[in-house]
Amino acid sequence: MKKLSGLKNKKITIMGLGLNRGGLGIARFLSQSGARVLVTDLKTENELRKTLEELKECNIEYVLGKHRSEDFIDRDMIIQNPAVRHNSKYLQIARTHGIPIETDLSLFFKICPTKNLIAVGGTKGKSTVTNLIYHIFRQAQKNIVYAGNIGISVFDVLADIRPETLVLLEVSSWQLEGLQHMQFAPHMAILTNILPDHLDRYQGFDDYASSEKRIYQYQNQSDYLITNLDNPVTKYTDQETSANVFWFSTKKKVSQGCYLNQNRLIFQRENKSVKFCIVDDIQIPGLHNIENILAAAAACFIQDLPLDCITSAIRNFPGVPNRLEKIRTLKGIHFYNDTCATTPDAVIAAIQSFSDQPLILILGGKDKQLNYEHLCRIIHKKKNIAYLIILKHPEYDASEMIFTKLKRFNLQEKIIICLTMSEAVQTAYLKAVAGTSILLSPAATSFGMFRNEFDRGSSFLQEVKELL
Repeated sequence: MKKLSGLKNKKITIMGLGLNRGGLGIARFLSQSGARVLVTDLKTENELRKTLEELKECNIEYVLGKHRSEDFIDRDMIIQNPAVRHNSKYLQIARTHGIPIETDLSLFFKICPTKNLIAVGGTKGKSTVTNLIYHIFRQAQKNIVYAGNIGISVFDVLADIRPETLVLLEVSSWQLEGLQHMQFAPHMAILTNILPDHLDRYQGFDDYASSEKRIYQYQNQSDYLITNLDNPVTKYTDQETSANVFWFSTKKKVSQGCYLNQNRLIFQRENKSVKFCIVDDIQIPGLHNIENILAAAAACFIQDLPLDCITSAIRNFPGVPNRLEKIRTLKGIHFYNDTCATTPDAVIAAIQSFSDQPLILILGGKDKQLNYEHLCRIIHKKKNIAYLIILKHPEYDASEMIFTKLKRFNLQEKIIICLTMSEAVQTAYLKAVAGTSILLSPAATSFGMFRNEFDRGSSFLQEVKELL
């Protein structure tokens, strides 16, 4: 692994190890580079045991279950996990003492041997777009690595990167905040959409939207931006950037980019059109996934990948785990895991992917200060939704809000309250008839009942597998 010079014996505090490999890669890298690493996390040793096991060979000091002020004083560097808020009092202590604050991405960019970078951001769809681009490039036998917000540390792929390697990164709004001081400007940026999310962390929607827009803030005329012409926020990005903008749309023809025309997907550039796929050949359901495919395809066409590789890879792309993922059919009943649908907009996209077949929806969780009114109105209009199973937990305020709003639409006869995932799956299965789809699409975060959304998805998967 390539090392960053000057790290040997440097005292570095990593704030936030995390459950999703967020701090694992950077902790291992810094330790192997000879730094004196201290990891501090509010989670306990038991909660972090899987990550700690992977780091057992590294010389790292741990302060778990709490943060201490002294760990942010007399240090050479602080590494901020993306989940740590920028106004944290401990980071403010470090700033007061003049200690530089970096993130894993900002440190990575200082030593990454290539500038050939595609960054994928946005509220929803970025994981599917990232995985599909990687899938297409791999099928075309191109030199590419991917990492970032998809659960793969950039430091886990650093050894595979050469000057000619294409680096594909999924980046969250929180990660983009951590790159502000670097004037981050990827050669190609993809912004899938901007929808209300994480409003418990931001000062409002405009503040959140500004964070997502940082993906193209410093791009210039030699760079590319691929974004959504159908989204009310991103459709104006060509007025805010000097980058070369390519659009994608499922509603109208675009001047350059990818769009849906009846049942065909089309790439448009310089008055030339290329038809590359028909909707009937696509495995992943939903109009929102057509948007994701259009975004990914635009990136691949700009990179001059062969038409046959793009088309065949789209046709055999199975989708991404935890995102409208079909996991089983039992006695004619279909089970879908959409645990990463943590906003009302994501759930609306999911339920609209199912046309007339009976649907049982499992939802609920912890709120992010989002509005559930429109979701409940859509649920009321969707006559094929047979039952609404709401997960209940002392911390699940979103569940209470959804329950209250659904009652206003006189849907209480369809509502079933469950205290565990096991109860929810068993109840849904008993209520289902052949042809029913059972969909876990929560519209909220998982914290309280589960460690994170992936733990929630794993619990659903396990309960479905155990059905007889």
